[in-house]
Amino acid sequence: MPDAADPRREAARTVLDRINASDTPLEVVRDGLSLLVRQDGVLVRVRPRSQEPVAHREVEVARALAEAGVPVVPLVAGRGQPWIEGGCVVTAWAWVEATGTPAPAAIGALAAALRDRTVGAHAYDVARFDPLTAIRNAVADRPVGDEQGDFVRRRAQELIEPWGRIADRDPAGTAIVHGDLHGDNVLLTADGPLLTDLELAGAGPASYDAAPAVVAVERYGADPATLDAFLAALDADPRDWPGFGTCVQVYELWVTAWAVAVRDRSPELAEEAAIRVGCLRDGTCERWHLR
Repeated sequence: MPDAADPRREAARTVLDRINASDTPLEVVRDGLSLLVRQDGVLVRVRPRSQEPVAHREVEVARALAEAGVPVVPLVAGRGQPWIEGGCVVTAWAWVEATGTPAPAAIGALAAALRDRTVGAHAYDVARFDPLTAIRNAVADRPVGDEQGDFVRRRAQELIEPWGRIADRDPAGTAIVHGDLHGDNVLLTADGPLLTDLELAGAGPASYDAAPAVVAVERYGADPATLDAFLAALDADPRDWPGFGTCVQVYELWVTAWAVAVRDRSPELAEEAAIRVGCLRDGTCERWHLR
């Protein structure tokens, strides 16, 4: 694993040495807003120390979902998580081999299980779903005066009041919502689909998890049949609820904030950030591209 001086990678190595004790080389699976490193059957996620509340919530949600019988990638190494190492916060998960790409119907069925098994009492075992704070945090490193960062912050402020009006009024109920439910955050395994990447999850309007499927069609140009398959498996169509439009607006801003946060990593990401900001700010919409 190159760039050993990176404190995140050193934190990953320290935790894996402690909980896995293997000579297998470490493999960087993804380097984004957080760093994912695999060794044998363990995957660790490393975030900056400022993201400790996010890591705590992710662990809390993973345990609540497992107790509710929702298929989710399991935590490993007991109840001591998250750990603080070298100024970073680290969580550890079982490495699960994917057998393919989940179909929209499989993702919809998983969303239905998440709603049906956590609506009501289970939802109140975890922290509130707070996408607007996540959006602001995503662009926190963009200074005041940065055109794109300022747009995201202004738009998040504008959405506080409409989000507050609908967050507890979903006719589908309050459940644990994933917050970014699309194919890259679902593992298709030999035993069926599993939820992963729970960093946004919390108790919120159950219909929100349909927003990514809608945005995939409206912004990314996905086949409308994928949305039909998702909604059929979900056994609900939240577009009939007036508040769902706000869910879609919030989700669009989240994926835009993500693009702004990672834009410096490649010219392609910088172009994508500009397209998304221009679309939401100016209405000059081009097709978005899936990350």
